[in-house]
Amino acid sequence: MRRLLRLLLIASVAALLGFAALVLTARSGWLKPDEAEMRARYGLPTSHYLKLGAQQLHYVDEGSGPVVVLVHGSYASLRQWQEWADALKGNYRVIRFDRPGMGLSGPSPDGRQDGEAEARLIGQLAAKLDLDRFVIAGTSSSGEGVAHYAARNPQRVSGVILANIAAGPITPRPPHFPLWFQAVLKADPLFKGWHPRLFWRGILEMNFSDKAKVTPRLVREWTDLNNRAQGWPRKPWPGGKPPFSGTPDDLKAIKAPALVLWSANDPDTPLETHGRQTMALLASADKNIAVFKNCGHMLPQECGTASAAAVQLFLARTAKTGTAK
Repeated sequence: MRRLLRLLLIASVAALLGFAALVLTARSGWLKPDEAEMRARYGLPTSHYLKLGAQQLHYVDEGSGPVVVLVHGSYASLRQWQEWADALKGNYRVIRFDRPGMGLSGPSPDGRQDGEAEARLIGQLAAKLDLDRFVIAGTSSSGEGVAHYAARNPQRVSGVILANIAAGPITPRPPHFPLWFQAVLKADPLFKGWHPRLFWRGILEMNFSDKAKVTPRLVREWTDLNNRAQGWPRKPWPGGKPPFSGTPDDLKAIKAPALVLWSANDPDTPLETHGRQTMALLASADKNIAVFKNCGHMLPQECGTASAAAVQLFLARTAKTGTAK
């Protein structure tokens, strides 16, 4: 019995020392991934890197024809749109980019990631790529910047696609986290901006309806790409306003044809509130909504093939005028 207790004590001390070493190396930035390795691992054959002012941006430009611009959600990357890109690039020019501080793009130079800043970036990229009119799609948090851009640039936007966006400030729901993820969240602040794979597994599982689609490969991708941002600047929304507070007014100003896509099992922006509100606020005379069963918040990734089919029908009648100059 004494031997067993001694072994348990030794194991506990070893585990504590190992955890302390992990915390120290993480806080020191020693676990931050290497940039060259990240580009080699997660860049695509059609990847491009450019500077828009001080902003370093990773983007992919594929196909030819009417232009479609895809803007991913928080903590994701342009890889979130892979199934859409595969379905569309045979008939359209599909442009997608990593938002500042995410994927393989650099940090926002001034730390801003609000809708106004991201709409300005979309405009800069469109000017750099010499785009005239195009269809623009946004999902989750990118809906703020996409809606702001579409509202302010009607002459550029031939159609708008909004998937699981926040139609206004989000009312937090009481968390229902499993015990293991609660423990991860309690320990997470110790790492000073670095997050272990268990953290990202928990984030993904909260946002996927089918947990089997949260594969080890996907967890590793999110862990690697998001840990690039350790120590990068990030400012709160300007003026002390809550995120997405300007989106209702932007939706009211959008008159371009609109397709609203929503997941039936979205815990963050439920169909009954944000989905219906998006449809009600849009000023578009031509607007439709498609709802997907057995799908969570990350619709383009979890239900990519099904949602891409709805997008193809929408583009067939709206994207003909969206071309490069």
